[in-house]
Amino acid sequence: MNTRIYEVYVEGADSDKYICLESQRLVYSNKPPSNCARFFGEIPYEKAVDFIDLEKAVITRSILILHEEPSSRKLEGCIIEADTPLCLQEVRGRFIYFLVDEESRVEKGEVIAYHVTSKFEVRSIKSKCSGQVALIIDMPWEIPRKALIVVITSECRRVVVEKSA
Repeated sequence: MNTRIYEVYVEGADSDKYICLESQRLVYSNKPPSNCARFFGEIPYEKAVDFIDLEKAVITRSILILHEEPSSRKLEGCIIEADTPLCLQEVRGRFIYFLVDEESRVEKGEVIAYHVTSKFEVRSIKSKCSGQVALIIDMPWEIPRKALIVVITSECRRVVVEKSA
């Protein structure tokens, strides 16, 4: 597992950090968008679940999932367009230990996490589908603890965002 910190940007969201699509380039900005064909505002990671239709298992608004590359002035990641079909998997338990992270490829039946039950039994969680892990939304405030693993079954479109100097 890597130790990257991921940021989530949602199309049309108000924020103090934005990603603007201008002239076919994605550019990072601290100012509200003005000349953008599309703009994405940063949201708290856990709020990404608000933009997922849990019944239909689709993204309701386009989302950018990005991490910063320290060696360059760029953010890298992927864009998930609205209405993209998802494979959603909920994990509940006293403690949850993930064996995958964002950007991991998973196969159906592969062990992706372990959880400890209220009786302190350790159980493995197997992936319900094959694809790329897009988000792991941990909800430690839930009792028992709950997490949602979001897998994209199609290809995630890779993007690079230029950070201004």
